[in-house]
Amino acid sequence: MAEFVCKIGTANGEIMQKVYVADSEKALRQQMTEQGYYIFGIEQKFNIVAALKGLFSFSRKKVSDKEFLIFNQELAALIRSGLPLLQCLDLVVERSDNPDFTSILDDVRNQVKSGVSLSDAFGSHPDVFPRVYTASILAGEKSGTLEQVIRRYMTYVRITLGIRTKVISSLIYPVLLFCLSVAVIGVLVTYVIPKFSEFYTGFSGELPTITTVLVTIALFMKANFKWILGILILTFIAFRIFIKTSQAASIAFDRFKLKLPFLGSLYSKFSISQLMRTLHTLLAGGIPLVNSIDVAAAAVGNQLISRELGKVSQSVKEGEPLWSSLKKTGLMTRMTLEMVKVGEETGSLEEMLKNVSDFYDEEIETNLTNVLAVVEPLMLIFMGLMVAAILLAMYYPLFTAIQTIR
Repeated sequence: MAEFVCKIGTANGEIMQKVYVADSEKALRQQMTEQGYYIFGIEQKFNIVAALKGLFSFSRKKVSDKEFLIFNQELAALIRSGLPLLQCLDLVVERSDNPDFTSILDDVRNQVKSGVSLSDAFGSHPDVFPRVYTASILAGEKSGTLEQVIRRYMTYVRITLGIRTKVISSLIYPVLLFCLSVAVIGVLVTYVIPKFSEFYTGFSGELPTITTVLVTIALFMKANFKWILGILILTFIAFRIFIKTSQAASIAFDRFKLKLPFLGSLYSKFSISQLMRTLHTLLAGGIPLVNSIDVAAAAVGNQLISRELGKVSQSVKEGEPLWSSLKKTGLMTRMTLEMVKVGEETGSLEEMLKNVSDFYDEEIETNLTNVLAVVEPLMLIFMGLMVAAILLAMYYPLFTAIQTIR
């Protein structure tokens, strides 16, 4: 549990600032929205224990994406067969091999047995069942199309995961090249150059400036390697804590990522694609536009876009078209705005949102291929030049001495 400072507005126009305790920001947002509050901002109060506990997000998930997809596939198939919901839950609990997931599903089943709706039961575990999922389940319960909603969500997850997997797999080779470059240069600087410095100690001639500078840097790094490594690790940890505990810092960091050369464009397209596909999935599931925007705000990974969507939701509530509300954020591309505008005017908003996300998914793949086609040879050239420069600086005094002897 963590404490959050919330600035909220009521239906009668009153603005308040209160402190709430919740499992996560997403869960608190959902709670506030259900209670009818308009959220102006949520800032987590700094807690060093909680920050250190959740510092490394790469820790093992309770439920993997594959397990979650299999669960939904089985649940949809059981619902389609006409079995009662409780019996469906009994069967999926029995088939689960993950103890953590089995415990969670068992709790969901017990809640449904006691009269809680399936969406609320799922919503009590926000770390496993995303808000997009619980909102879709709620719409499916109300419309009687639970199976179709689950299958539509499965398609959404598969496509989203597919794009993320393609991006990660494309970045593996450049990352390996970078790590190899750092390792080679590190070995040269901390091991090879200090060996040369011992040889040059009794050197009669004056060393070239580049050799002197390189030897000085290498000896400094070797003597203070533990301190340098410790400072880098502490800086990384402090940065992670700062980003995780400060919403303003998280938003500023996401804004910075959007402005990066080459990568900023890719990150922007990925965020827009994620937003458009989330909105399409929610609208197709029968969820009203304003509610879909609120849910998408909590689901989108980019905190800057998430904050701006709160303003978009309010504008749409006041009767403004979605496309003009999105335009005010300054974060949407011209093509996105044009297609959303056409979708609203022709009554085909769902289809247009899907088209935008499909288009940017293809754009991401194409642009990433083009960027990597330039980056990979540049990294190889940079690595070669660095190693060559270091070796030349080390051997240059020997060449000079040999020429002098001749």
